[in-house]
Amino acid sequence: MTFPRIIPFLVLLAAGVLPAAAQDVKDPPWKSFSEVTRGSEARSGLFTLYKKRDKVYLSLSRAQLDQDFLLVTQISQGIGELGLDGGASVRSDLIRFHRQNDRVELWVVNPHFAASPRSPLARTVAYSFGHSVAHSFPIATLRDTSEILIDIQPFLLSDWADVGSVLQTAAAQKKLSTAIAVDDKRSSLQELHLFPGNFEAEVRLTFNAPRNLGLETVSDYRWIPLGIHYSLIELPATPMRSRFADERVGYFISAIKDFSRDTAESFFVRFVNRWRLEKRDSTAQLSEPVRPITFYIDRTVPLEWRPYVRAGILEWNRAFESAGYRNAVQALDAPDDSSWTAADARYSTVRWTATNRSVYAVGPSNVDPRTGEILNADILISASWIQTWRGESGEYITPIAAVQSVLMEDSLSATPGAAARRCSFGHGMSRQGTLARAMLAARGSIAGGGGIPQEYIGQALKALVMHEIGHTLGLRHNFRGSAGVSADQLEDRKYTAEHGVGVSVMDYSPPVLAADSRRQGHYYAPTIGSYDRWAITYGYVDVPDAVPAAGKGATPAQSAWRPEVELNGLRAIASEAADPAHIYGSDEDAGFGAWGLDPTVTRYDQTDDPLGWARDRVAMIDGLFDSLETRVVAPGQGYGRLRTAFTDLLTDRWYALLVTTKFLGGAATARDHRGDPFGRPAFVTVSAERQREALALLAEAGFGEQAYRFRPELLSLLAPDRWMHWG
Repeated sequence: MTFPRIIPFLVLLAAGVLPAAAQDVKDPPWKSFSEVTRGSEARSGLFTLYKKRDKVYLSLSRAQLDQDFLLVTQISQGIGELGLDGGASVRSDLIRFHRQNDRVELWVVNPHFAASPRSPLARTVAYSFGHSVAHSFPIATLRDTSEILIDIQPFLLSDWADVGSVLQTAAAQKKLSTAIAVDDKRSSLQELHLFPGNFEAEVRLTFNAPRNLGLETVSDYRWIPLGIHYSLIELPATPMRSRFADERVGYFISAIKDFSRDTAESFFVRFVNRWRLEKRDSTAQLSEPVRPITFYIDRTVPLEWRPYVRAGILEWNRAFESAGYRNAVQALDAPDDSSWTAADARYSTVRWTATNRSVYAVGPSNVDPRTGEILNADILISASWIQTWRGESGEYITPIAAVQSVLMEDSLSATPGAAARRCSFGHGMSRQGTLARAMLAARGSIAGGGGIPQEYIGQALKALVMHEIGHTLGLRHNFRGSAGVSADQLEDRKYTAEHGVGVSVMDYSPPVLAADSRRQGHYYAPTIGSYDRWAITYGYVDVPDAVPAAGKGATPAQSAWRPEVELNGLRAIASEAADPAHIYGSDEDAGFGAWGLDPTVTRYDQTDDPLGWARDRVAMIDGLFDSLETRVVAPGQGYGRLRTAFTDLLTDRWYALLVTTKFLGGAATARDHRGDPFGRPAFVTVSAERQREALALLAEAGFGEQAYRFRPELLSLLAPDRWMHWG
């Protein structure tokens, strides 16, 4: 198997495109290799390292010069503020070491532009789009012209992660004029590890902040500590078979602009991001993979929650069985070994992180930009989720701030680059715990002011993990997922056990809360949906080789594998987009305003009748206001929790009305292609009757005389939280 014809144009550099002057330089009189490395500790793996006091010499062979590597940078120890959280991934760069005279440059390679190496356009692309020279290392010495030594410690202790700009922005927002930089004397190298396919380094940086930035989590504002972990990864010697993306199926993609495709519909070639799965038995319809997708449950995950995390990971095996793989996904406990670290690029993990204020979960992955192959992934889950589900977040958010949070999330949907990779599930879920607790108390399932049952939290955690694992498998959000299930089906526990609470767990689903406990089904999705199985099939099933579609920029068959051979089979799968079990809409379709036309593509809504759901949600919340103080405040508890609950419910009521506004002038949208079975028009305007229904609900519940008439007794109890301290 050889690399697809669509490859980064940068291979030209290896073919001698660079000026000879940059390659054939008379070596200056460096110290001898033995003198430079004398007394050092040598370590071998992907590279050879020589550790010597305050120097770390990296040995580069001739073969490793001008070779592409992936450099992944993570925060290993954070401050729990400003998004600088432990475990967060901050950079993933395609890099290259290039010798320039008596120095070695570190290039951040531009992988986005390409041309066939045999085409004259390859030279055009090569001089049209360059690479950033991000760092320059003086050559320390040579050994027999076959080995170059450079000291990488200054680079490791630099602000490669660009944390300083985050701190500088925080200072600017406080109108502070100050220079923030790494303090060399207070920064140090902590660990180095070498393996055959990767190099791992851990450093502790201290940032000098002359002015107080108001960071409550830093013990001395002048010295801000951060741990940074570097993973330098060798790219696969045999690139994975790429697979073309299709807009009807929601995958993250690796896009390359290939100027060889001058007869095609577009210069762009878009590959889905996916793991490399190969069957042990290529002839079997259902086979175990040669190498399964394995997630390690980190030691940071509390013991009582690990079974739910494990269940959320393994649930995706149902989808892979549809694609022909048995036991494609594994969940293992992290080894009880002090040398094992979740930051090691060899492992994909699920881990807990602690933050001062934010509640979030993210599932980023590192991808080979040449092919879209997912190399590893790490899911971070904020420890605050548990209190959020309990309705005990304890943080009062003003109504204005709550509304601004929703609108900020919505505005990011208008920016495709930001929206496609962003997951902000926690923003809207913080108020759902309050609603659940009040509702469960109202129907007698828990005592007033009592705790949320374990069953509820376990279901919520499993659903959250399923959502984030979906991202790490390559899937984007599907905010139309909830529209595939009716209200009656939501209350049918047998139905939801098999099909979930929507056609996709890639939606942001609020808890399912029945007014009558006898009709309560699953609170959260117990399994993946039909869309999820279909999407995984598109990305991972073995597609029989077919005749490539005629024209469309086909190039000479210069490799043993061409993604075009799958096109007919992939298009047949994607053409099922009109099936109600496969409905899909993502970040660019959701939200409110011009980019959120479709009322069935919305975050935090439910059922195939969003207008009916909004009406019921408003009525439910209005009913909870009647005796809210007895439902959220137990004897002996302060009324500060009542104020928080009141605001959460008021915000959720407002959000239900905001969902209603999408019916006014709205339109159902579709991504179907011409010729798709049961293909739908791209736009179908919401009927006048439905628009009148929505307007009537808004007039009554939003602007009616009785809309916000709260009992004076309730309002008189909305006391603020009296604690006055940090946090």
